Amino acid sequence: MQSDSIRQAEKVIAFLANQKLPATPRNYSLAWLAQEDDHSPLGRAIQLATDNGMRLRQKEADDLFNRHVIGVLAQPPEPGDSERDALRYIVLKIAELAVGVAAAAGEAGRDLSGELAALGTAVPQITSIVGSLVERTRQAEHQFNNAACDVERLRQDLDAARDDASRDALTGLANRRGIEAHLRHLAEMDTPRVLALCDIDAFKSINDRYGHAVGDRVLRMVANLLQEQCSPHFVGRWGGEEFMVVIAFADIEQARKLVAGRGAALALREFRVRETDEFIGRITFSAGLASATGNHDASLVALSAADEALYRAKAAGRNRVLTA
Repeated sequence: MQSDSIRQAEKVIAFLANQKLPATPRNYSLAWLAQEDDHSPLGRAIQLATDNGMRLRQKEADDLFNRHVIGVLAQPPEPGDSERDALRYIVLKIAELAVGVAAAAGEAGRDLSGELAALGTAVPQITSIVGSLVERTRQAEHQFNNAACDVERLRQDLDAARDDASRDALTGLANRRGIEAHLRHLAEMDTPRVLALCDIDAFKSINDRYGHAVGDRVLRMVANLLQEQCSPHFVGRWGGEEFMVVIAFADIEQARKLVAGRGAALALREFRVRETDEFIGRITFSAGLASATGNHDASLVALSAADEALYRAKAAGRNRVLTA
């Protein structure tokens, strides 16, 4: 059975043949996007232009390409757009760059062919022809270099967008999506790991008494402490006032001591409201730990066990670290 992409390509070729349009990169891209979604602005515009058996002229095709394809390429995906949208953008942008370079090369080839044809009757023009060829080559090289720079910038933008989607905006740590991706990576590498679920004690009372701005500062401070003092182990924000430390070894008792030591360091600090110098008190957290080996399902089981151990730590009076 033919794949959807092959059937789509056949439809595109058939459309171009029916419209008597050459299968250039621009025309092919235009037809592909129109066939992909015939309810899009581009799809509707082409339907209107070819209604009642009318044939799409090259000038109309160029106008539609400039309006509906180049116009879309000029608008990078927003941060909230899906990864598919970002990939669609970068692929179309690369197609645009390829079209530009191909057009320049085609023009140079046609000019060179015409000039070479003159060699039979005008040998003295050889110097001029060679000079023209060198200049065209330089121009093509410049365009290719610019295209390579544009593609690299687009790649970096896409990497940044993917990273932003996996990072918590407040603390800068990995968010739940980033944590889950890291756990899957460890599972694929068959790396044993200990999951430590840490929850700031009585955080709601801090928010209620001092406001969310102070609460956000507390979250950032705890995030910084865990990231600095648990290095090189992975730290992320699981959600709310909960943080996850993923320790890449199998010794759960050693992991418990590491997390407990970070909790003790936090409890020694005294905190005040910056604007009023009012004493907040000591900030502590409780934690539950569980170990996992094997596939990603083992991490999910460990996560549930760590959550249960955290619940016991809270019930036992908070400010303590318990293992499953």
